[in-house]
Amino acid sequence: MIVTAAPLLLDEVLPNYHVHEVHARHVAADREAVFRALRTVAAGDLRVSGLLIALRGLAGPREVSDRARPLLAAMAARGFAELGERPGEQLVLGLISRPWRPVPVTRPIADAADFAAFAEPGWVRAAMDLRIEPAGDGCRLVTETRVRATDEGARRRFACYWRLIRPGSGVIRRDLLGAIARRAEASA
Repeated sequence: MIVTAAPLLLDEVLPNYHVHEVHARHVAADREAVFRALRTVAAGDLRVSGLLIALRGLAGPREVSDRARPLLAAMAARGFAELGERPGEQLVLGLISRPWRPVPVTRPIADAADFAAFAEPGWVRAAMDLRIEPAGDGCRLVTETRVRATDEGARRRFACYWRLIRPGSGVIRRDLLGAIARRAEASA
């Protein structure tokens, strides 16, 4: 018998990309506990990346100082939209942005179709998923980030920006996975 995993929602929203990064972590909890934790993880749960998040423009002063506010709410306040969800399995967020500007500019996203169809020159579409995969005595929590520029100029600008922020971006993602894992394991 061949077991196949459900297709990734991320593949539906951003199948082609210029930048790609994946981070994963084992979590000693069931999928439901992990999914609840990813929906409720807050700035106060992060151990090292609060300042990096503020510097990247994902959170303003309120989001960083309000340590109980769920990070998903802080991200939504900065332009991220939920593009898809399979409860207990996957959550996909998206952002249309010009992150290389001194004050990042975002464009509102109506829904996943709006995100997928957007092609105005000078922007990037970024999608990030959090997915939970079965793994022995718990599960594997994965975050994958994909970015696609709408034109060559935006691709070049983003490439320069990405070289600068990539190490911090990885720290943020690993810290987020750790915070979700700690919250899920504490509730298990």
